[in-house]
Amino acid sequence: MSKNRLEAFSDGVFAIATTLLVLGISVPQGGVESDHELAMLLAGMIPSILTFVFTFLVVGVFWVAHHRIFNLTRSVDNVLLWQNVFYLLTVAIIPFPAAILARHPFFRTAILFYAVVLLVVASQHFLLLRHIYRKTELRQPFFTREVYRIARMTASVGPACYLAAAAISTISPLASFVFVLAALFFYIVLSNRIRAFERVGSAG
Repeated sequence: MSKNRLEAFSDGVFAIATTLLVLGISVPQGGVESDHELAMLLAGMIPSILTFVFTFLVVGVFWVAHHRIFNLTRSVDNVLLWQNVFYLLTVAIIPFPAAILARHPFFRTAILFYAVVLLVVASQHFLLLRHIYRKTELRQPFFTREVYRIARMTASVGPACYLAAAAISTISPLASFVFVLAALFFYIVLSNRIRAFERVGSAG
């Protein structure tokens, strides 16, 4: 299989995951006779809307990370193909814990389940990066030791935050959300640094 086919299939799975997130938001049905009642119904949907927004951004961060990982890749082998399949399996699961979290935003089990799934997804970036870097025939010439070091450092932020979110969920669900949002913010900010290293490497 070519690298382009792998990326096309991966993009399709990410698209399905984000679509399922949208489907988790249902329009209020029947029994609305005034603006006040509609406002109350919409207020009750706030957890679903917020969960959709930050989960969509989390999936977006995973998609960007996946895209940049495969920018470092020249070709694929059988091991990388199956690593990517298992990675996409966990990505496709994300809408399920997101739906549970939207319905029960302050339940410890809900945030724990959500954080663990994100932890599993984010941790697999290490496996993809390591395999690509170790196989000279798979990686681009500009995927140097320094780029690999920075990529691993960036990849460690998500698992650390999601692990902390899972651990603290038994004490404070609200604090767990803070760690999830911190990972989201950190990835968006730090990803530009990775991109700069890739440009420098490719220019050389």
